[in-house]
Amino acid sequence: MTNDNVSVLRALVVDDDLTARLLASHALTQEGFEVLLADNGVTAIQMFQEFQPDIVLIDVAMPGLSGFDVCRQLRNMPYGKLVPILMATGQDDIDSVRDAYAAGATDFVFKPFNWQVLGHRLHYMIRASNTNEQLRQLQKSEARLGNAQRIAGLGNWEWHLNTGEIYWSDHFYHLVGGNRGVMPRGIRSFLRCVPVNEWPQVLHWFRELLNCRCSGFKSGLNHSICLPGQQMHCMQHQAEVFCDGRGQAILISGTMLDVSELRQAQDQVLKLARFDSLTGLANRSVFYDRVQLGMDQAARHGHLGAVLFLDLDNFKRINDTFGHGMGDLLLKQVASRLAQSISRSEALMSKAQADGPADSEENPREQNRLQPLVARFGGDEFTVLLPVINQVRDAENVARDILDTIGRTVDLAGQEVVITPSIGIAVFPQHGESVDSLMKNVDAAMYYVKHAGKNGYELFVKSMNVVAKRRLALENALHYAIEGDELSLNYQPQVDINSGRIVGVEALLRWHSQQLGMVSPVEFISVAEETGFISAIGEWVMREACRQARQWQDQGLPHIRIAVNLSVRQFAKQPLEKLVMQVLQDTGLPVNCLELEITENMLMDDVEGAVETLHRLSALGVQLAIDDFGTGYSSLSYLKRFPIDRLKIDRSFITHVTTDSDDAAVTQAIIAVAHNMGLSVTAEGVEDATQLALLQEYACEEVQGYFFSRPLIAEDLEVLLQHNNGYMTLPPAA
Repeated sequence: MTNDNVSVLRALVVDDDLTARLLASHALTQEGFEVLLADNGVTAIQMFQEFQPDIVLIDVAMPGLSGFDVCRQLRNMPYGKLVPILMATGQDDIDSVRDAYAAGATDFVFKPFNWQVLGHRLHYMIRASNTNEQLRQLQKSEARLGNAQRIAGLGNWEWHLNTGEIYWSDHFYHLVGGNRGVMPRGIRSFLRCVPVNEWPQVLHWFRELLNCRCSGFKSGLNHSICLPGQQMHCMQHQAEVFCDGRGQAILISGTMLDVSELRQAQDQVLKLARFDSLTGLANRSVFYDRVQLGMDQAARHGHLGAVLFLDLDNFKRINDTFGHGMGDLLLKQVASRLAQSISRSEALMSKAQADGPADSEENPREQNRLQPLVARFGGDEFTVLLPVINQVRDAENVARDILDTIGRTVDLAGQEVVITPSIGIAVFPQHGESVDSLMKNVDAAMYYVKHAGKNGYELFVKSMNVVAKRRLALENALHYAIEGDELSLNYQPQVDINSGRIVGVEALLRWHSQQLGMVSPVEFISVAEETGFISAIGEWVMREACRQARQWQDQGLPHIRIAVNLSVRQFAKQPLEKLVMQVLQDTGLPVNCLELEITENMLMDDVEGAVETLHRLSALGVQLAIDDFGTGYSSLSYLKRFPIDRLKIDRSFITHVTTDSDDAAVTQAIIAVAHNMGLSVTAEGVEDATQLALLQEYACEEVQGYFFSRPLIAEDLEVLLQHNNGYMTLPPAA
């Protein structure tokens, strides 16, 4: 069959909610449907008559004609008798389910939908409807009917009560594992194929049919068929009773359909709805339900339980560097390691319980108690439920094992990376009376770890809510930082150590929030990095710094270099050089007046990518500096691969350079090696004349620190540049 012969299935979606219509349209279009949309019952009936869709999805609650009214009217139309109709009802709204079937609905679905599986369900309903229609058409011929029954997995039977005659179709024999003329027809033969534990319900069903006094009575039953050497099959049995004029049952006619594939499909739908498709772990919905059960069980028996919340550190950087495919591979590995760790920890706790005192009847360590559960909460977040722990230390031991297990090197298609988690722990019932409050508190504990340096765990304490609320306030306020004109720059001079001339300034970001007041960069930069706001903020800093530098030049002030710090996101964004060139063109600043500062760790995350990016930036003519040198995990041997112009020695070395021989030796070594490689050096944090004198002795070119000037607003730096033509007074030589 060619594609030209394949017709597109047409689905009519009837819902007064615009969002629901749009989501349904998107989901079903992805599954190959042509989607028709109606926002009320009258329009739906008109569109049904005009376009004759293959299937209809109707919301129950609509103004005007309800979903039930629309369904009944569609069933009264000639074409509407056979079209599958799926009605959408509220969760656990059993009355609506009964009314839906009474109105003629084929099936029902609870809101909210799982949009991933909705299209599959509609495809199945259409196939099932088509199968039933084929059966009705093929009933004209016994041969054709038998063939259709074989295709559909359907067998039929008749029981004439007056004569005792029983008829089984060929496929009914097949379904019960027998052959015509060999296997005797009757209830006993049939029951031998049914599992013994299901006999009572099957016999009760047959008695109900035999005792019926109403012609046309229909009844259904689901049961199993178990044949030797085969898997269990699921059957859907339907029967109708025919009575004579005295109300005496004379004929029972039935069909039996093998719905094993349907049941498997339903199980798959359930799995998609309750489990994460990437990792195979339980999803957030399942986790919430299981935590509620765990809390209920803990309340009944008086024991402790715990929830762990994990977030992978710097996962976004891995996605940005290696791509989402590698990111997905990493998530699978983390899920596997996490499951292994919890399984190992559960075995240890179970052994400890077994070695402890014997359990009483009221003890929570009962056979049917909940088992630990690992779930993917979303993105790079994972959760763990420990439904029973003896003491808080048990949860902390599990967290330590997770840190050790996940923190090992991961091989991603030949690329070795290290991923670490930040873990929050909350214990119930102490840390939450409801699932929502418990999860809010464990989330606060996890974010506390993030702010404390990552790669660790913390047990929730009430003070963490203050940190969580502060972070949320920062996230919300950052939305308005740029458009609200709340950001500003300060500029700290960089001075030639021999002449005292101001050769450059470093642009330092400041934020005065209307809601929060002055906010330290130490506090908000990390939040901006994690939330993604840093990209827009970083571009604003670059533009404002270049604009200000150009303005000073236009005022006739000395031409100086302006240094701008790059964020991780900016550096990973490709191509960064286009942004830099656009900013320079827009502001008119000469390219050699801009210096970009990058930290060591940014370079070492992806050495090959960093080399390529730095060479493209260097080709533009901008200057490049490594900021906070000596605090990262790179080595001087890497510097020869990077087209760097300058090293900036971190202030932590300069602070004790005159009192700590180790800091002095490291500082001198950095300067010497940098000079051998043709690089200049700027020392940060210079605060007194003795530090300056020692740096002069080591032949450091430039210094920056409070000894010369604290960071200044643009107007004050302008005054400093005007004074003595940009030269600052140096102390006399010792």
